[in-house]
Amino acid sequence: MSATLLRWTLLLLGQLPLPLLHGLGWLLGNLLWLAPNGLRAVTRRHLELCFPERSAQERARIERLSLIESAKAVCEAPALWFGSERRLRRWTGDETALRALRTAVAGGKGAIMLTPHLGAWEIASFFCAQAGPITVLYKPQKGVSDALILRGRTRLGVHPVPTSGGGVKALLGALRRGELVGILPDHDPPDESGTRFAPLFGIPANTMDLVGKLAARSGAPVWFISAERLSWGRGFRYHLQRAPAGIDQAERSAEALNQGVEACVTRLPEQYWWSYKRYRRRPPGAADPYLGLK
Repeated sequence: MSATLLRWTLLLLGQLPLPLLHGLGWLLGNLLWLAPNGLRAVTRRHLELCFPERSAQERARIERLSLIESAKAVCEAPALWFGSERRLRRWTGDETALRALRTAVAGGKGAIMLTPHLGAWEIASFFCAQAGPITVLYKPQKGVSDALILRGRTRLGVHPVPTSGGGVKALLGALRRGELVGILPDHDPPDESGTRFAPLFGIPANTMDLVGKLAARSGAPVWFISAERLSWGRGFRYHLQRAPAGIDQAERSAEALNQGVEACVTRLPEQYWWSYKRYRRRPPGAADPYLGLK
């Protein structure tokens, strides 16, 4: 698809009502659940590994809803990136959560806001921007879509920076100015970026140590923020929780980070991105959890 056609497609989709976009996501998610495919297979494997104590019926329910919610995340993105600013501000106008956010960042040291791939993670940075400037780390995309996505993420005072040495310096600079920074904490990061293995739902997961380093150097508080997607296109509800103790300590940061991710996901497992291969990199000698999957 050419850049021009992609741009106009995203702009047009961005004007559609949220209930219609979520309805399209519901349809696509159900198709993913009904037809054999890699996303469904990975989702099912993750739920078997991470929720062995739950019944097969309960895991099947979460599997279906997770695929639906992931499809909704894709369908709603153009509305968040290219829809009207007035509508976006309405979606981020959760006054109760805003009061909690402003209290959380009132210490003058800025704050590190961690957003797992849960619910409407794309809108979380726009919500946080209401408490002040926020610099967010993002992974550049390949092809013509990168510039368009970057443009869409640069709204309401959000400043995206790439996952590079320069991007990390920009995060530290923002914290030194008393501003907010945003990070997606549940990627499987490349080895050269600084990682260690830490339990995530009892399974060793390759985990970034960037958050711990930033917290230790800046003294900024660390919070988890998630945007719950409400049914029938009614908008979003925001949840904040303080990161577990020890996230600013080198020997504990990865474990504390994953504990915080677990707590967010356990509260709303139906809206987590279970189809992402979080456990691709394995410790020496560990079995590949995706062996045999498409």
